[in-house]
Amino acid sequence: MRHTRKKSLAAAATLPSAFAAARTRSASTGSGWRLTLGGRRPVSQHKLKDRDLVFILRNLATLTGSGVSLPKALGTLAEEKALGKHREMLQAIRRHLENGESFSAALSHCGATFDTVMVNQIKVGEHSGTLNDTLMTIARHCEDSNHLRSEVTRKLAYPALLVVMGSAVIVFLLTYVIPVFQQTYEKAKVPLPLITKLLIAVGEFTKGYGLIVVGLVVVSVLVVRQVRKRADLACKMDAKLLRAPIFGNWLRDVAVLQLMEVLGSLMDAGYNLAEALGEAGQAVGNRAMKQSVRDLQNAVRRGEKFSRELERHGDMFPPIVSQLVIVGEQTGALARATGHIRDHLQREIERKTNLFVGTIEPTLTISLAVAVAAILLAIYLPMFDMVNTIK
Repeated sequence: MRHTRKKSLAAAATLPSAFAAARTRSASTGSGWRLTLGGRRPVSQHKLKDRDLVFILRNLATLTGSGVSLPKALGTLAEEKALGKHREMLQAIRRHLENGESFSAALSHCGATFDTVMVNQIKVGEHSGTLNDTLMTIARHCEDSNHLRSEVTRKLAYPALLVVMGSAVIVFLLTYVIPVFQQTYEKAKVPLPLITKLLIAVGEFTKGYGLIVVGLVVVSVLVVRQVRKRADLACKMDAKLLRAPIFGNWLRDVAVLQLMEVLGSLMDAGYNLAEALGEAGQAVGNRAMKQSVRDLQNAVRRGEKFSRELERHGDMFPPIVSQLVIVGEQTGALARATGHIRDHLQREIERKTNLFVGTIEPTLTISLAVAVAAILLAIYLPMFDMVNTIK
């Protein structure tokens, strides 16, 4: 075990140049980066869904662990009907292997599908003779990330649908239903109560200026996107988001989870802490958190203790994260500590999501019910006066 660890560390020592080369290739081609929990992935026409990636990695680990050669395992996966649209990519990787290239080098030709961090993790696994374990570890981390993302999306889907459908109903009542009753009441010369006059004014404004308001919202979004292209302004905006009263802690936990997902994987693969921080920071979407990670990396390179620097950035990292890192440093198992941090943050994100959804669902339901009731009241109040006049 100690001998394998030394081989892994020796292999990891050669990887910073590979990262630099990958950055150079990206800069020369002008390709953009899409941030994921697993690292950086260049955007291209060929995209591999997360569930397909997990399926490929798990089956490769299973087949090669059972004694099947890697080219034959890739050929077997290429025949899977579920991976039919990726058959050409799998066959291309197999051809590279048959031409004498390593598996990591073959994957690097598919940079749009396999991110740089993943490729270099596999490279370390090849050098240390633990490729099966590496593939299974990557698959498990991807699966955990996908599960958390799908759970959060599923729980937020109903409130989002409720807002969209409720808003559509209210706009329809204001712009089409109320004007019809308005004409009827005007012909009958029925005096209108204040609430009806108010909703008629709101409906006329919505019908006359609704598209202008939507256009202003779209322009505002585009302006914000342009402003965020400046790194300093984007960093300030993201820092304010992390300090937001309701969503701030939730967004902070997501950013720290993104960091720990990649940091733990790289340290398990044999990277030293400074290099792992440099690459893991690229997987974080929040610019303020990314800047904080760069500060941590510089401090570690100067010889500062990682746990002490985390405490100095207490506004970015929860106290429990600092405590778990302190324990990891004291026991010499920092990579294992990142695993405990990931488990804790996943539970916290799910708990806060459940709390948020549990609060917002009844609030939205009551708000929409009150709005619809007010509109119906505004419609039918003059009708009662008209019936009394006819009598």
